[in-house]
Amino acid sequence: MLFLLLAAGKLLLLLLGASGSGALTGRATAVEAPVQRTREEALAALEELASSASAYQKIVERSDAYPDAVLEALANNPEMLEFASAYPDSDGTVTGGLTREETRDDYPLFLQWDSRWGYASYGSSCIGISGCGPTCLSMTVYALTRDESATPDRLADYAWRQGYYVEGTGTAWSLMTDGAADFGITGTELALDEQLMKRELDAGHPIICAMGPGDFTTAGHFIMLYGYDDSGFFVNDPNCRSRSGRAWSYDDLSGQIKNLWYFQ
Repeated sequence: MLFLLLAAGKLLLLLLGASGSGALTGRATAVEAPVQRTREEALAALEELASSASAYQKIVERSDAYPDAVLEALANNPEMLEFASAYPDSDGTVTGGLTREETRDDYPLFLQWDSRWGYASYGSSCIGISGCGPTCLSMTVYALTRDESATPDRLADYAWRQGYYVEGTGTAWSLMTDGAADFGITGTELALDEQLMKRELDAGHPIICAMGPGDFTTAGHFIMLYGYDDSGFFVNDPNCRSRSGRAWSYDDLSGQIKNLWYFQ
């Protein structure tokens, strides 16, 4: 168990250990919007964290074993500490499927960096770093079909083999339409309109959004929407428990959404 408080009260993190399956228990809070950093800037941020937590110090000491993307991701998202700590020793093996708790949830949150599948390769990186698209589609396929084999690693392997991964860019948007069909669901592009989005969610049709820079990413990212209430839309962010633990208003999301699809 790790409690960490960072400078001026900007970041309060509670990380609890993983279950035997690799699924994280507990919930992180107050992860800030990501910041674009160089490798050197990411290391400087991690060195600051290392003064309060030995796990960060070990990563800094072994920094040569890490690609830039992992260090930069961890500097932006302390929820990834356990994933990053084990990264140099991982062989990319997928170690588990869905948990009983996840199978009981209508819209379970799958984290791309979950140790069950996060180290598996995806393109030139791994699911934990680049697999937000397949992970979102995995959540959507499972929600609509209850197919327990439709895990993020299976969707990522499919996307890679079928050419939906674009080097230097990430997951092609066509995965959400052409690719989805191979898993028994239909993805349809949707106009960016609050009432249309609510109409599809009311019909039981989850939505995947391609996001631009902002609260969720410094470059590109995918998130899933599965409902709403008076305070906003319910988000499953495959990269962050904290951002998945609150409702987001249409005004907060709309300026960051580059495209979106509903699924049935």
